[in-house]
Amino acid sequence: MNDQKASLLISISNVEFQRDYHYFITCQMESEGEKRRTDISACVANPVFTASTFVIPLQQQRIDISEKIHFAAFVVLDRGENNIQELHSKGQARLLGECKLELGSSIPALMDFSGIGIRQSLKFQRISGDKEVTVGRFIVNIKLVAEQVIPITNQDDIKPLDKEDIFHELPLVDPFFDFQWRVRVDIRCGVDLPLNRANPSGLPSPFAEVGYTLYNNQQPNMQQLFLTNIVENNRHPIWNSQFLLSNPEDITRQEGFIYICFRDQYISQPLDTIYIPIQYLRPFIPINLEFQSQNVEYESKSKYYISLTLEVPNQESFVDGLVDVIIHNVHFDPLPYTNRMFIVMTLNDLDSPQNIAQKIMENQLELNACFISSILKIPPFQIHKTYKAVAYFTLPRSYLSKQILFFLAGKDDSIACPHQMPNGIAGMSLEQDDTLKKLMFAKEKRAAFVPLLWKKDTKLYPVFSTTKCMLELACFTQEDQKKILQAEGLKQLEEQQGENPKNPMDTLAGYLGVNVPQNIGNNEKWGILAKELAQKQEIVHRMIKDLDDKSESLKITGVEIVELRRQIKLLQSENAILRKKLNHDEQIEVQSIIQKEISTMSMEQLRQKIVKLATAYRDERIRNEDFEKALKKTQKDISNARQIEYEFEILQKKQQDALKKISSYQQEISKTSLLKETIRKQEKVIEKLEKLIENTLKDTQNARKYQLEAEKLQTENINLQIQLKNNAYVINNTSQNQENSSLDIYKQEIVKLQKVIADLQGQLHSKNPQTVQDYQWENEKVEFEIKLHKATSKIEAMEEEMLENAKNYAKEIAQLKLIIAEKQAMLDTLTLGF
Repeated sequence: MNDQKASLLISISNVEFQRDYHYFITCQMESEGEKRRTDISACVANPVFTASTFVIPLQQQRIDISEKIHFAAFVVLDRGENNIQELHSKGQARLLGECKLELGSSIPALMDFSGIGIRQSLKFQRISGDKEVTVGRFIVNIKLVAEQVIPITNQDDIKPLDKEDIFHELPLVDPFFDFQWRVRVDIRCGVDLPLNRANPSGLPSPFAEVGYTLYNNQQPNMQQLFLTNIVENNRHPIWNSQFLLSNPEDITRQEGFIYICFRDQYISQPLDTIYIPIQYLRPFIPINLEFQSQNVEYESKSKYYISLTLEVPNQESFVDGLVDVIIHNVHFDPLPYTNRMFIVMTLNDLDSPQNIAQKIMENQLELNACFISSILKIPPFQIHKTYKAVAYFTLPRSYLSKQILFFLAGKDDSIACPHQMPNGIAGMSLEQDDTLKKLMFAKEKRAAFVPLLWKKDTKLYPVFSTTKCMLELACFTQEDQKKILQAEGLKQLEEQQGENPKNPMDTLAGYLGVNVPQNIGNNEKWGILAKELAQKQEIVHRMIKDLDDKSESLKITGVEIVELRRQIKLLQSENAILRKKLNHDEQIEVQSIIQKEISTMSMEQLRQKIVKLATAYRDERIRNEDFEKALKKTQKDISNARQIEYEFEILQKKQQDALKKISSYQQEISKTSLLKETIRKQEKVIEKLEKLIENTLKDTQNARKYQLEAEKLQTENINLQIQLKNNAYVINNTSQNQENSSLDIYKQEIVKLQKVIADLQGQLHSKNPQTVQDYQWENEKVEFEIKLHKATSKIEAMEEEMLENAKNYAKEIAQLKLIIAEKQAMLDTLTLGF
């Protein structure tokens, strides 16, 4: 770093979120405690921040390999949409997402001061459950710059631009001068101007010269040049100056060149010189140019932004005169919160694109003429004294019927451009042809207020959507200009004299500053005034002559200075040639002395001399080898020391992390006594719960047994009832038909008994007697045993399930009791702290 302090310049752009809210972003380096933040945006999903650039000074002379930058996005809730005046006192901020940027892999790119730094796209993330969810994204530009290059050292020191910085008054026009043509030149800004080697800071202090010359590559006189202000120590100056070049009295045709020269305050040679021919300019067709320097000495090509407008009155028509479309003021209610500069323009095309650069490229036709004002401030200054206006455009009267529109443009960061001027359309008005015609023909010159409509499809809509804008328009002819100047002249005379003069003699005496006595006649007074006037004229002629002599002497001295510079260059070149010759002669002289010594020596002396030189050369070579070995060893030691230092830093960080963990563990261990007491209490509770569960299980088992017995009794009662009904029915039938069917019943019973006897005899003969009743009883017994086994297995499974559920419920209850105990302990500690 060459013992020069440096800082990181961090800029945030292209911020995107999912929903429309108020947002702001914070930035903090890991090694620094200070946290920086942007302003609060409007309620949009793509916010544009005013304070989106951060300058972080570095305490050390280098960037640590493990350095990180933390970014965090916050959302502001409970914030009203119309509370523009209380932007810093409304709403609650909630953390939305975070991200980290490691600078270790980008240190080589950052250490290159002449480079562009690094540009990365990052995402804001937050943890939702077990996953990381992306809630937003943005682009960050980081560049390492020297301290004197940084224009702003702290965001708190940002102030609105003063009038003397880039806002200058517009040139005044003399309506009594009948010009044949004139050119309105706007010197807007420059980009990537070359560095200044003569300045200690290395930065240029540029300014521009504007004038008229009749011939190409010929500089005008110094008295005929207009100069911009000098922008100290800035490679990207914004001059924002307008000049009006009228034709000389002896030149009426459109010929000659506009001379524009860009210079550095501390360098005699110009940076770039531009000659623009006037004959190729078309009247009232503004040309907005971007000039790129062709200087081969510098790697980055300088760029200059200039606007030219040729104004020619129509000498053939008495009706189509020149008029001035005036913008007295631009009223905002309330003021926009995130933008400071804008450009007001009039266009004659309704379907033009929304980019200024594209509009300028399409201005070859007269209907697409684009008039761009100077850069203005919000709220704007009235930079024209005569009209008390912020901007004005000169047009022919015939242009008032060509669909005139007014546009308002601001700085749009989403459009890539090298300059810092406004580059995006924010709003536009409706056609104002009728309004301007009414203002021009009105007897009483009053202003009209025209509203602007904001473009919803642009990135600047969130900036201006909360405000209303009105243009205060007026339209004056040349006769109106003359009346205004005459009224202002009379006011100035009244202010200077205090009262109106009584006669022309007193007026002339007051103008010449002569006290004429009142007791003499008019002829004597006129004689005194004539003598005084002749003396004044003589003095003026002498001063003019002195000025001519001085200008002539200056020209002669300038020629002499140029001649002396040429002579100095010739002398310097001759000195260089002579130095080379002197060095060559000295080398030849040394060689000749050595040759003379060798020629006088004998062979033995030469041999001894060569042996001595060989031994000395060998000793020197051995010493050099030893030195190289020592250097290699020291280099290895240095690399090992650096590695050890790096490992030591890592170990220190690990130790700090371990200490933090140990402290957390100690805090948790200190809570063990409370946890033991809570566990004991929970064990007692669990024992009681287990007893209750066992009792409930016994009750449930007994209840099931009683339920089964009750069901059996119910089934037996039902069967008995059915049998009783059947028996009662049979008894009734038998009682009625007892007499008639008694014989048949006896017969049937006899038949059945005979069949049984026959079966028993058959079984006795086969020696395998079986009873039907025993056989049926065994089958029923097996069926009942199977059902009993199934029922017992079901009961056992249900009991096991009940036990498992009871255990699970006991565990959950214990966990909940632990959580309740912890919360209670926390509440107790908090209450004890108060």
